[in-house]
Amino acid sequence: MDKTNWQESDSDRLIHQLYQTMRLFSKTLNQKIAATGIYGSEWTILNLIHHRQDCAQTALSQYLGVEPAAISKTLTKMEKKGLITRVSHPNARGKFIELTEKGAQAHRDLSAAVAEHRRKALQDLPPEALQDLQNVMLQIQENLSSD
Repeated sequence: MDKTNWQESDSDRLIHQLYQTMRLFSKTLNQKIAATGIYGSEWTILNLIHHRQDCAQTALSQYLGVEPAAISKTLTKMEKKGLITRVSHPNARGKFIELTEKGAQAHRDLSAAVAEHRRKALQDLPPEALQDLQNVMLQIQENLSSD
């Protein structure tokens, strides 16, 4: 498609580029780990729980910026795959998510592939550019969250 005929503003092109970049990032990550039967969204949850040991379902939803119903659906799929378990804690409301041994093994098995994918995505970018990009993304997020 010839994009030169489109009359997009600079902000339209920037937002389009952000969207396309993240779609490609997700697509290529899913391709890289597809043989394991785990998707990028599931990896994100595995990794988060791995680093936090266990995590409330509501905290996952808030941290990832995803609706509770969407998180619940993903967690149900992960539970059926034997990757996580939902447990009640005696002094807390709601369910907490913990990795099963299978989930912990999946995290160990995928860590190198995910790290390589991220390395490839960010290769040749100087640390200052990475910090600037993170700052810009945080500012966009803050702008959209302030309403």
